[in-house]
Amino acid sequence: MKGILLIILLLSLKSYSQDFIGKWKVFSYEDEIAYYNKTKDFIIYKNPTRKDEAESFKQMSEIIIFSVTYTFESNGKFINDFPAIGETVIGSFEVDKSNKKIVMIDNEGKKDELKYSYNEGILFLEMNMETGYIKLGLVKVSK
Repeated sequence: MKGILLIILLLSLKSYSQDFIGKWKVFSYEDEIAYYNKTKDFIIYKNPTRKDEAESFKQMSEIIIFSVTYTFESNGKFINDFPAIGETVIGSFEVDKSNKKIVMIDNEGKKDELKYSYNEGILFLEMNMETGYIKLGLVKVSK
């Protein structure tokens, strides 16, 4: 669980592009164990031997993952709200379209580069971890 919270925090750092401007909410989560689309209440288990672990995550995901919002502003500022832990992360962002990466830097100077894809209004952010990856799907909720 600590790893998931850390990953969410890391996904909240720096980017700047017109397509990204607005407030975004997480609607899907994917890792090496499972893919879960909250909007459709649809889950696929990639590793059946870890199904119990994925089910536990699904139960906690509403608070940990799906309550998180990302706001990207036209001035290059981002705001990332984590209601479950009562934390807001603020920083700056830039989008490197040629390398399909978002460079995020929080106000404490922590820098992260995340792979992204943007298709039909859906923004996917991917982070490689020591033992796998996490990919979040975000949908824009306001401009």
